[in-house]
Amino acid sequence: MEEAINFQSILIISLLAFVTPLIINFIKRVNIPFVVGEIFVGIIVGKTFLNVVHEDIWILFLSNLGLAYLMFLSGLEIDFSQFSSKKDNKTVKQLVICIFMFIISLVISYFLSIFLVKLNIITNIYFSTFMLTATAPGLLLPVLKERNLLNSDYGQTLLIFSLICEFLCLISITILSTFVDSGLSYKNFLFTILLLVAFLIYMFIKRALPRLPLMAENFSGLHIEVRAAFALIIILVSVSQALDTEIVMGSFLAGVIFSLISVHNREYLKEKLDIIGYGFLTPIFFIDLGVNLNLKPIFNDLKTLAMIPVLLIVLYIVKFVSSLLLYKLFGCNKTISAGFILSSQLSLMIVASNIAYELDVLSDATYSLFIITTIISCFIFPLLFDKILKIDETIVNKSSGIDKICIHESILSNPDLFNKSIKDIEFPPNCRIFLVVRDSKEIIPDGNTVLKESDILVLGGIKSNQRDMIALITNQNR
Repeated sequence: MEEAINFQSILIISLLAFVTPLIINFIKRVNIPFVVGEIFVGIIVGKTFLNVVHEDIWILFLSNLGLAYLMFLSGLEIDFSQFSSKKDNKTVKQLVICIFMFIISLVISYFLSIFLVKLNIITNIYFSTFMLTATAPGLLLPVLKERNLLNSDYGQTLLIFSLICEFLCLISITILSTFVDSGLSYKNFLFTILLLVAFLIYMFIKRALPRLPLMAENFSGLHIEVRAAFALIIILVSVSQALDTEIVMGSFLAGVIFSLISVHNREYLKEKLDIIGYGFLTPIFFIDLGVNLNLKPIFNDLKTLAMIPVLLIVLYIVKFVSSLLLYKLFGCNKTISAGFILSSQLSLMIVASNIAYELDVLSDATYSLFIITTIISCFIFPLLFDKILKIDETIVNKSSGIDKICIHESILSNPDLFNKSIKDIEFPPNCRIFLVVRDSKEIIPDGNTVLKESDILVLGGIKSNQRDMIALITNQNR
């Protein structure tokens, strides 16, 4: 067992993961997604140009783990509180519209896939159908946040549609991959066992969690939530591998389960889990993706190169036609803009292209074509979204001081504050408790409100004192 670690390649990837965001942040005039930059620098040092990074088993392992973690974070993005029974009919209406948008996208993608087959770009119509229907909630979410649209009806509708597309397309691509690999057999339906296992794990955790001593104060400094997340990912990825289904399906379901069981402190957990994902694992995946991407077949084939604008137009047609359902609700500009931002592709298109390439559904040139088109879509479509969308002045005006204020949700785990009234607690300057959730009941606190162990507290205050406020509530030094 002799498998030397290629420290030179790991060193280059690590340095690029650090330097790339600095370079992108320095180029302020062009809003380039960081993942696009990571793929781009991977292309420069990889097979296409310099060829100074060579993949070994350790880089491959970290890259695959980064892919699994990326899909875990995608599942974690689903906010199931949006679908609670307490919501009004607005959410139901948004859900219905999004389902019809998905159906329309699927139908349009099917007919456009037939067109792509005639152009000899693809060979499998059904694989192409779900690849074209896919969306990129991982890109959509930060775009909507940055423009203060996430909590608007418009932003929520786009996000719900994007999550529906990602979940259903991921399931469909998983089924198709087993069909292409093994033909029509029982293996095509093994993913249902994975869904059942995920459901049973969720039910077990839901029942056992209140009885387990998993509060943060019992494991100070051990980050027990992160350990639980990785344990859940590995369990479902292992089940996926045993069932011979795509491992990304297992990691995505792990993210969904984590989102379901962490409704009240979801944002706090996301902040901790994002550090590992976007700070370490996913940059390795995207840089390694660029390293192994060979663009020489495209450069040597002008016909394939000419297909890039064709594929971009196809992506926009799919989402623009389905976005027409939004016209009466949001008007012309937002309908056109929705088509652009929903046409942006990212993780699922890359994952599907990888799967299709490994199954020989895509050739080298076509695989490179899809990846390059994905990168270009991340760059062009958000810019067009910004140009066409006219944001209301009220939204713009409200954004002036938003970066100075922080709202945070945390569980009371500092024993010094148990059974203590709020008026007797010395909070950091300009910080306070706005809401107390106890036994699923919401309490608007005043000075005489007594805090209890495991209370869920909604904290607010200036951003500069955020760490001190959280440290006070959780009894952890930050």
